[in-house]
Amino acid sequence: MISKNRFVQAIYDATWGRFVFAGAYEWFLKTAEEAGLADHRQQLISQARGRTLEIATGTGLNLPHYSDAVTELVLTELYPPMAALLRAKVAAADHRAEVVEAAAENLPFPDGSFDTVVGTMILCTAEKPELVLQEISRVLRPGGQYLFLEHIRNPDPKIAKKQDRIQPAWYLFGNGCHCNRDSVETLRQSSLIIQELNYGQIPKAWTIIEAMVSGRAQRASDREQVTSGIVGSRAVEQPVCSSAQCATVS
Repeated sequence: MISKNRFVQAIYDATWGRFVFAGAYEWFLKTAEEAGLADHRQQLISQARGRTLEIATGTGLNLPHYSDAVTELVLTELYPPMAALLRAKVAAADHRAEVVEAAAENLPFPDGSFDTVVGTMILCTAEKPELVLQEISRVLRPGGQYLFLEHIRNPDPKIAKKQDRIQPAWYLFGNGCHCNRDSVETLRQSSLIIQELNYGQIPKAWTIIEAMVSGRAQRASDREQVTSGIVGSRAVEQPVCSSAQCATVS
């Protein structure tokens, strides 16, 4: 959402949101996908198993990467222009998946109902990313996994300042996207336990959105949540690397 004014939001959705942001979303990402982003998706999504939920699915770029280890797939997407494209893609591919229009901050599913939750490039646009992670933890079964891929605040201070300067314009261009958001810190402050954290770059991306992180987090067991109070711990973390070094995600 780019405006709390319903009239302004409606005009945006009917014009830029529908024809440019949603309509040209895959075109904008085409170069990055072909240069290696699709491979990063495959490496991540192939880890999904059991009953799986993908939140803020967009146009469905992750769909080809789910394996037979996924027994049931539920896809959520709140933005109507994106949801329409997603439904069309699911139908055309004869993919066995359910599409649900729902906000990531208010998932309409019972507690502990999924083995895996997937989110790619979602925290940057969430109005309340902390609440999104809270909801992810809620719907995961104890020991369930959250697979994530996000573009993040660049570790290079000069580029980070550039992100801060361009953010107001980028917010409108990207339908509420925050190119300068420190999503890693948000993850660390959540109740999810980070098991793997890999830093890298989105191939062929603009400098302001090239810094990327992917990984896996886990919902603690009910006993761990009560007895340990662990918040945002992590087991494996690849070091932050420079633009020259981060050609791929390790």
